[in-house]
Amino acid sequence: MIDKIEKIANIFFIFLGYIGMAALVVFLVFIENPVRYFFYALSITTFIHFKNFRYLRIDFKKVGGNFLLTISIIYLSLITILSVSPFLTIQEFKISHFTWKPVEAKTIKSSSFWDTGYKRRGNSYATIYYEYQADGKRYKNSEPEALKKYYPIWNTSKTDDLIIEFSKSVSEKIKNKDYIIFKSPNHHDKSRLFLSTDIIYFQGSLLYNMATSMATIILTILGLLSIILIFSGKSRQK
Repeated sequence: MIDKIEKIANIFFIFLGYIGMAALVVFLVFIENPVRYFFYALSITTFIHFKNFRYLRIDFKKVGGNFLLTISIIYLSLITILSVSPFLTIQEFKISHFTWKPVEAKTIKSSSFWDTGYKRRGNSYATIYYEYQADGKRYKNSEPEALKKYYPIWNTSKTDDLIIEFSKSVSEKIKNKDYIIFKSPNHHDKSRLFLSTDIIYFQGSLLYNMATSMATIILTILGLLSIILIFSGKSRQK
């Protein structure tokens, strides 16, 4: 009876793990990042493993496993690099949207907001509202979450102060014209704004968010272990 329960529990947790992995893939590929990043990784992986496809009938599990491992490494490396570097993100957009042309903003303003985080202090983000002109007509558009700044859970500054500081940095970028706008050649109402052109912007990247979240988990576990050891030491002394 106990063996049967353990078997059912193992199947349940394996199934739960697959659901978690599928949810993570959907989030990264279809929500957090453009789908074309996945196709870049798929193309590179197919090129690397092209010669191995002849062995699919002989050892499908090994060939398929190696393919999935390679595409995972390439995809995660790609989104990590692009999330850390606004400059490279802009270059990728120029290549993938080679018909889109830069356009000058006629008016531009920003609004800064706060999002409370999970296993982190939270993050500031800015939405940019702008107008540009094409063929003698003005168009309005906005770029939600054009720039983010993550804060670790150990940051003790007041939320209002962090938002004000972030808002000032956004205003400074707009003042210095540290942004670029691209518009579609066929649909003038479609455009894309990149607020930062920095080569590296670590604190606004997914990598920074993941690193600080992992650090929070590790510190929490170490804190709990320390408390357990202290209390167990005191109980032994009694």
